[in-house]
Amino acid sequence: MTEQEPRKPIIQRALVLSGGGARGAYQAGVLAFLAEAGWTPDLVCGTSIGAINAAAYGAGLSPEAMAELWYAYDRKALRRFSLRSLFARLRDSLRSERGYRPLADTDNTRAVFEKHIDTGKLRNSKTRILVSAINMHTGRIRYFSNKVIGIDHLMAAAAIPLFFPWQTIGRAPYWDAGLMVNTPITPALGLGAREIIAVLHSPVGAFETGLPKTGVQAFELAVEHTLTGSFINSLPDDSWNAGPDENEYEGPPVGSPRMEQAAGGIKIRTVAPLEMLGVSSMFNYSEKQAKHLVREGYRHAKMQLSPFL
Repeated sequence: MTEQEPRKPIIQRALVLSGGGARGAYQAGVLAFLAEAGWTPDLVCGTSIGAINAAAYGAGLSPEAMAELWYAYDRKALRRFSLRSLFARLRDSLRSERGYRPLADTDNTRAVFEKHIDTGKLRNSKTRILVSAINMHTGRIRYFSNKVIGIDHLMAAAAIPLFFPWQTIGRAPYWDAGLMVNTPITPALGLGAREIIAVLHSPVGAFETGLPKTGVQAFELAVEHTLTGSFINSLPDDSWNAGPDENEYEGPPVGSPRMEQAAGGIKIRTVAPLEMLGVSSMFNYSEKQAKHLVREGYRHAKMQLSPFL
């Protein structure tokens, strides 16, 4: 008899967690609803703050514990920025003749990860966890599995370019993959998931949005497109819809029967805010915003997913 190769784990359900800075509290609310509904993922894949929440989930933190972590660390350990001070510091940094320096250190953030994310439990998690980061030398995305994830990998996943220092893993420097894959659905599709829930931090990509009426709204919409564009354009496109002109095409809407048909029967659902959160929300780590986003994440997940679960 020849020794058989071990069977690869079967991925049926996948949860995809987007990046979005302080908006990540929204995901704790979504996770609370999914736990209540009895929907358990086989795979959780995250970018940026979504990677941190994915790792926390794999390490055994309950949605309630995740929410409490968001509430407790207002200004105590996580750095809080205002947009005005952030752009002022960025301007000064770009003009500096002393060479490149990130805007903030991450000692406090590392301390939070070390205290609350048990990497031993994470590596033994029955749920497969993938976190993304960009190899700065090659510009390619790399996904790290929970079997190897350590604090350095989480620091790399959360290393927002310019704002935080990159992290060296092995011999390569890595930083936040939100620039390229803010909603990393590709691994879920590649690993054969049949049911995917993607948590967005923006209505763009989940709902049709109106035209901006002010310059600020135009700027915010442009930012939201950069956050959700990778998700929208990574969806299966085997069955494209012809537009009014034979040379115009668009992909099927997320969650539509045509999308599921195009994706070979894969059910792809989204949970997303019903309105724009504003660019400043990504840098607002206040307890007030965290509680609001946790409540909204739970409410929106219940509203948007209950018909399917």
